[in-house]
Amino acid sequence: MLKSYIKIAWRNLLRNKVYAGINVIGLALGISACLVIFLSVHFELSYDSFHPGRENIYRVVSEIGSPERGIHKMSSVPDPAPEVLSNRFPGIKALAAIHPVYPKMSVTAGNGVVKKFESGNKPDVVIAYPEYFNVFQYTWLAGTPVAALQEPFKVVLTASKAAKYFGELPAEKYLGKIVNYNDSIPLTVAGIVKDLPQNTDLIFNDFISFATVKNSPFKNEFGFDQWGMFGGTQAYVKLVPGTDTVQLNRQLAAFAGERVHTEAGESKTFRLQPLSDIHFNGGYTDDFSRRAHLPTMYGLMAIALFILVIAAINFINLSTAQSVERSKEVGIRKVLGSNKRSLVTYFLTETFLLTVSAVLLSLLAVKPLLQAFSSFMPNGVSLHLFSWPTLLFLLLITLFTTLLSGLYPAKILSSFQPVQSLKGSTGLKGNQRGYLRIGLVVFQFTISLVFIIGSLVINNQIRYMLNKDLGFKKEAIITFDTNRAYANTLPRVLADKLRSLPQVEMVSLSQGPPADKGHWGTALKYTGKTEMRADCHLEFGDENYVPLYQLKLLAGRNLRTTDTISEMLINETCAKALGFKTPADAVGKYVESGMSDSHFRKIIPVAGVVADFHALALREQIKPVFIVSSQEICRFLNVKLTLAGYSGEQLQRTISDIRKAYAEIYPNEKFDYHFYDDTIRKFYEQERQMEQLMNTGMTIAIVISCLGLFGLAAFTARQRTKEIGIRKVLGASVSNIAAMLSKDFLRYVFIAALLASPIAWYAMHKWLQGFAYSAPVSWWIFVLAGVIAMLIALITVSFQSVKAALANPVKSLKAE
Repeated sequence: MLKSYIKIAWRNLLRNKVYAGINVIGLALGISACLVIFLSVHFELSYDSFHPGRENIYRVVSEIGSPERGIHKMSSVPDPAPEVLSNRFPGIKALAAIHPVYPKMSVTAGNGVVKKFESGNKPDVVIAYPEYFNVFQYTWLAGTPVAALQEPFKVVLTASKAAKYFGELPAEKYLGKIVNYNDSIPLTVAGIVKDLPQNTDLIFNDFISFATVKNSPFKNEFGFDQWGMFGGTQAYVKLVPGTDTVQLNRQLAAFAGERVHTEAGESKTFRLQPLSDIHFNGGYTDDFSRRAHLPTMYGLMAIALFILVIAAINFINLSTAQSVERSKEVGIRKVLGSNKRSLVTYFLTETFLLTVSAVLLSLLAVKPLLQAFSSFMPNGVSLHLFSWPTLLFLLLITLFTTLLSGLYPAKILSSFQPVQSLKGSTGLKGNQRGYLRIGLVVFQFTISLVFIIGSLVINNQIRYMLNKDLGFKKEAIITFDTNRAYANTLPRVLADKLRSLPQVEMVSLSQGPPADKGHWGTALKYTGKTEMRADCHLEFGDENYVPLYQLKLLAGRNLRTTDTISEMLINETCAKALGFKTPADAVGKYVESGMSDSHFRKIIPVAGVVADFHALALREQIKPVFIVSSQEICRFLNVKLTLAGYSGEQLQRTISDIRKAYAEIYPNEKFDYHFYDDTIRKFYEQERQMEQLMNTGMTIAIVISCLGLFGLAAFTARQRTKEIGIRKVLGASVSNIAAMLSKDFLRYVFIAALLASPIAWYAMHKWLQGFAYSAPVSWWIFVLAGVIAMLIALITVSFQSVKAALANPVKSLKAE
């Protein structure tokens, strides 16, 4: 019986190729979107889930703050903490500490050629305690975890990094080879481990033994006796199964209270962060892991579900649009003995064949889609067809889509009465005649309009952020960093060379640009009638920093560059936070800078006050900022170009001249520069990705909705065949009839616009609350979205409307 159903269903689909093709394409679009989102979400949720005993692995994190200034969270602990922690608490089975570093690497090939390698933006080189490989179990290809990191001047490499350094060799052949770090620290390869899967935040490839530190220049990376909260060491612990983490957190907090040095009145604590929380908790940031945003993932799943639902609605509309043609088939089947259950099974079999075809088509589309969205997909997302999660998902989505799409049409078609069916009538009454179908189309366009409005709002916010006055100039400025391992006089030598170039207007040395993701943080304290404190961003810049970026000076004067920190500039928000009523009141006052680090703990005067500028992205409120000058710290070059009257060719020639000057000072270094306005643009990469996602969802939703509208237009045209014929006989023109058929559909879209507007407004209002500064959600966005949807609907139904209006009225009136 089932074989017969499949054969007949297949023949029926071949007989109606156009409708079958539209159904398959609509479902394939919905299933493709679901499959791509499933692969991405499943990959994110599987991060670091492969470690044995992962439920007992935690990271020790730090928190410092006060009720007035809030809590500052850090993923690190003070550098001396791990050695003390490992022996202090009985619940800790093993403790692994790592300290990320950014060295330069070099190896000598067999022919005597020295190959050099640069550290990337994220640290994949770490100084590791020997217990690291007890907490995280790697597959060892050569060497042993017991001895590899015990001795000084040893390093363990991943297989990929070893091959990068020395070429493809058997793992044992790498042992004993030498890697030079910073041209002065030769380390012997003591072990080779297999690379971890890509769904990990532990991206490290070089593991330098901790025993190396005290006997090499790496000791400068550590503060062995500094118990301030701002260390660079990460500590991971593996607990004894069944350990009471609540009690251990209390003990860690008490330990931090005893040992950590902070300002008076500040709280400090250590606590355990589960390994499974690291990938999703943006509160504890570090330089190597990539954060996934759980609300965004939930949003993606909701988008996938909506797209699949509107694809199913599209199928329902197209199926019921064929109900008149299928009614005689149903009548004959019932006369020949088919009951309602067998007819439902038959029509579901037909739907199942369409769904399977759509699934197969979506599998072909997955790889191109993953490539198209690779810019905001995590590295490593791919389709492994025969993995059990993928197979289970495909099975579930096939069954779910079959039932969602086919059950209602199957029940409707199987309910036709044989006598009426053989006469060509469906016998549908009430809402079966079209109200439910119209409601489904309204629902489809409501979802599409939410996507359209969302895309317009996000685009408007991005334009606002890129064009808003940030309080400084960002155009025609090139920025690049110099190597900190070199003598601190070289940046000034390079700056002098660049000032002699004809197209260079000004050069400034600083620690970074005004708006940056890597600001230093510290506190200022002013003691007047009362003691006032301000948590600040700390900037370093020379005397050219303010004029180059055109920061506005409200009171006092600019900085003077000196060898030591002797004065500061503060912004207007900082002046208010310290209790000064006007910017002029702050000038000349002595302010204490720095926290636990005595190097920057100085009492120096305020030379001037600058107008507020955005030191962070527009998601954040403007914070207190102070600027000081230090030749030791200022190694970042800001080069302002004079572009007026210059061609693109001359600009490239100037950049080439800058590159040559850089090569003269740093002959072995790569020249990596950025136009500063491009850097600002990259601040909003997440928003751009969301815009791309919304645009894609909008496109898919509109295409599927239009297919559904096309089906409803076809159904309506067939239902009103005789009415159209009579109107034409009575003198109605083609344009009159086309307008009559089209206006109903425009009414559906208008209703959808009314429904979508409050939903989209609420969703976008919640999204914009994540920005301290945002563009208003204007009325024209909703009007424009409605007009776009109506134009799309009009274009979609015009084909069916004109076709029906051009039909021969004689044939229409002769039809039974």
